[in-house]
Amino acid sequence: MQYDFFSAFCRRAVWLLLVSPLLAQSAPSAAPVADPAAYLAQQFGASFKLDPKIAPMYGDLNGDGVEDIVLVATSSTPLLSKEQFSFKVEDPYDGYFGTGDTRITTQFSLHFDGSSRCILIVFGWRLPPVEKSKVINKFVLINTPFESTSIVNLRLKKKNLQAVEAIDRTSLHSLVFWDGKHWHWRAQGMEGDDTLFMPPQN
Repeated sequence: MQYDFFSAFCRRAVWLLLVSPLLAQSAPSAAPVADPAAYLAQQFGASFKLDPKIAPMYGDLNGDGVEDIVLVATSSTPLLSKEQFSFKVEDPYDGYFGTGDTRITTQFSLHFDGSSRCILIVFGWRLPPVEKSKVINKFVLINTPFESTSIVNLRLKKKNLQAVEAIDRTSLHSLVFWDGKHWHWRAQGMEGDDTLFMPPQN
C-alpha cells in the first residue's frame, strides 16, 4: 500500500512538472492597445508618427511587476512637446559614447533611411493616470540605431527585469535598459556589458 501511494505521488509530480510550463504559456494575456496610433498621439502628441512596420511591444522594463508598453515612432522634433505631454527625452546610445545631451544629439542622424526613429516607452501603461504627479513614466529614446527590436529578459544588479533588444543594419545586437534613474545602451562585446545577464526567454 505504501509503495502504491508513493508511485502515484511520483507520477503526479512528474505530470505537474511537464504541464506547468504549458499552462503558463497558454494563460491568456491582457488585451493589447486597441489603437496604437491614437494612443501614441494621446500620450506623446502629434509630432510623433507611429512606425507601422514594428508592432507595439509589452514587458516589465523597470522590474516593478507592472506591464509597460514600447512603441516605435518617427519625429524630427522629439523635444517639442515634452513639457506639454510630460515625457522625458534621453539618448542612451550617444550617452554611452560620452555625449548624452539631447539638446545636442537631436541634431544627429543615425538612421540611414532618414526616418528619425525613436523608441517610446510608457511605464504601467494600463494604470489610470495620476493627476499632478511629478513622477515621469513616459520616455522618448532617440538615436538608437536599429532595424528590428524585441523584448528580452535581463538580470541587472540582482534584479530581474526586461530590456529592449535592438539589432542594427550591421547585425549588431544591443540592449537598451533602465537602471532605476536613466536609460542605458550596451552592445555585445563592448566594455561595460559584463554586468548584464540575459536569462532564457520563457
